[in-house]
Amino acid sequence: MIGAFVTSRRGWRWTQYTMLFFCALSLILILPFGRETFHRTIQRRLAKSQTNPVNSPSDPPAATLTRTARLHQFLTITLIRPLHMLSTEPIVGLLCLYVSCEFATLFTFFAAVPYIFQHVYSFTVEQSGLVFLSVVVGCLLGTLTIILCDVFLYRKQIPRHPEHMIPPEYRLYPAMIGSVGMPVGLFWMAWTAREDVHWASPVVAMVPFAWGNLCVFISALQFTVDTYRGTVVASAASANSLTRYGLAGAFPLFAIQSEFLFRLLT
Repeated sequence: MIGAFVTSRRGWRWTQYTMLFFCALSLILILPFGRETFHRTIQRRLAKSQTNPVNSPSDPPAATLTRTARLHQFLTITLIRPLHMLSTEPIVGLLCLYVSCEFATLFTFFAAVPYIFQHVYSFTVEQSGLVFLSVVVGCLLGTLTIILCDVFLYRKQIPRHPEHMIPPEYRLYPAMIGSVGMPVGLFWMAWTAREDVHWASPVVAMVPFAWGNLCVFISALQFTVDTYRGTVVASAASANSLTRYGLAGAFPLFAIQSEFLFRLLT
């Protein structure tokens, strides 16, 4: 939404400057108020202050590793293990495939929405940017859905299971609910984005899609975190990010071209 106004009035390069401004603001807020939250790092710092070394049989402290071992550990966690889990772990592979297709469709929206509203409804660049407010509304509804599922479905399982042993499947309720919103939003927008239908209809159609998109994405990450432990969680999340943004980055490149191809075929 901001990018539409920035591009219209200052040029496309200012979209990058705007991102830098937001990054700078984030750093300014983090530096004075941020604090360490990683449990293992806090343990090591506490042990070091008390001159009491902390040893973990499964994950040795970084201080005891050589540079070569640290590099090997880094490459294993961030590159080798994610690719291995992607091809050998059905949970990781199928979730990555689902979330990647979902994000690819979302990123296609970013290319298709301005095209639709500028060519079908003669919106200006700024007006077509305001259309993305419907995505904001959908994400807010998705956040509310996730919170409600956590309070009324997940937390009620805490007294029924041992500590930290709640089945991770209880994290999938937001995805099961929100997955309905994605096809509804897609078909709704596809059928109503034409000149004889008011522009408000396709705008509203983006709300259930954005709602379902966020529900599936967050629920999938929560399920992954609850399924695995330790640094394996980071590897599974890396596999998800790799496939998600790889596929999502490619789809907008041919989103508009596919529309012309569809017209030729029909």
